[in-house]
Amino acid sequence: MFVSNLKVDGKHIGSLPDGEMQFHIDQCYTAMPATGTCLYAMEIPSHGGDTLFSNLYAVWERLPADVRAKIEGRKAVHYFDYGATSRDAFSAADREALPHYAHPVGRVHPLSGRTALYVCRLMTDHIDGLPEDESRALLDRLFDAIEQPEFQYAHKWRVGDVLLWDNRCSAHARTDFDPNERRHLRRFTIQGEQPV
Repeated sequence: MFVSNLKVDGKHIGSLPDGEMQFHIDQCYTAMPATGTCLYAMEIPSHGGDTLFSNLYAVWERLPADVRAKIEGRKAVHYFDYGATSRDAFSAADREALPHYAHPVGRVHPLSGRTALYVCRLMTDHIDGLPEDESRALLDRLFDAIEQPEFQYAHKWRVGDVLLWDNRCSAHARTDFDPNERRHLRRFTIQGEQPV
């Protein structure tokens, strides 16, 4: 697919055309989220449109002991496009109609054996088994941790760049850019396994 703001006959030729995008994990709302994602840059704006990556291993390892104790063994529910609209705009029936899935908050990587935090501001709605206010406060803490610059790498795109990343231990975001400038990348994902 294309991640692009280019239009043909007035219609976007790709998805996710403009603007900033909060931290997320590709396809975390499915039973078998993407193991990896690859982007190839064909046209890039002069400023912005950078991709930020957060090291979810490092975030997990630096969580305070009391926070880790609250989330050990728990699952979080992720919704497709859920974070794109105010949470209050959804009824329970609306939420259930959206693609969603629950995965461990601490995901064990099948190759490294290390645990990574597995939540994201854009798509994670709640932590199963916790009261709503406690779940929301805890998630906000986790989201804030993911977004700390000390855990991040910012990639400033150049035409011809190819990036491949592991969605099992990283989250990514996009910075804003001028919608009047062209941004056109080819994207593919690699099907993964069910998180444990």
